[in-house]
Amino acid sequence: MKDVLHQSHRAALDRFLRGPDGAPARVLFTFDYDGVLAPLVTEPSGAVMRPRTRALLGRLARERPVAVVSGRAWRDVRAFVGDLVPTIVGNHGFELGHPVAVPAAVVRQVRAWRRRLEGALAGVPGIHFEDKRSTLAVHYGLSRAWRRAEKAVYEAANQLEGTRLIAGKKVLNVLPRDFPSKGDAVRALVARLRCDAALYVGDDVTDEDAFAVGAPLVFGIHVGKGPSLAPWCLREQADVDRLLARLVKAGPGPAASSRASAPEGKAARRAVARPRRRRA
Repeated sequence: MKDVLHQSHRAALDRFLRGPDGAPARVLFTFDYDGVLAPLVTEPSGAVMRPRTRALLGRLARERPVAVVSGRAWRDVRAFVGDLVPTIVGNHGFELGHPVAVPAAVVRQVRAWRRRLEGALAGVPGIHFEDKRSTLAVHYGLSRAWRRAEKAVYEAANQLEGTRLIAGKKVLNVLPRDFPSKGDAVRALVARLRCDAALYVGDDVTDEDAFAVGAPLVFGIHVGKGPSLAPWCLREQADVDRLLARLVKAGPGPAASSRASAPEGKAARRAVARPRRRRA
């Protein structure tokens, strides 16, 4: 990965923002929350943005389409972001721009997974379950013995049926196998907001689905050390402010890149697959 802020690589970002014809491109700016807009912390409740990050993100969102794409539930992300950004995606792409009613069968399935994991992990220190109704996050970094907890969490989760397991930073995300990904969400938002491409900034394994979309649709920037499918990187989370400042300095995009989300039509709703209902 190449440091996108390094002097020798800055032209690549400029070309992406300008487009092949030299005119400002209709770019959607998408950011993960934890570890990108806010520092990554051990406490599952998360951290708030630095005042400078918040100010720069607000300035960018007033001039360009901006979205926050997170594994957290939509309401939790909204509590951090507020009205600063018009589009929030929660639950790894399932809640595309707004809270979504979770099918009863999915709620039952996630509850059953949690009960099995709670039984298997009883007595293991440093475990915290973040139940988002449609998905489950198992945090295991809350004690010094986190490596023992990690091993136990993976062994237990691998016994569950019908899951898609996504590793994170001292957290394991347990999703229904047919749930959409962050990559699906980015594709859907680019179409919904009538953009040409998206710049996506992430730091976690869950962001690799967005990075995997690749050029020319996604300009991927990974925060921190790799490996990653993203071709570009920021050396540390504090560099996000420098990136935001560069994006703000680039100025507003073309008029077609509206800040507000377009009305959700049938095509937009189909762009991200919803979980299929299963018979009980």
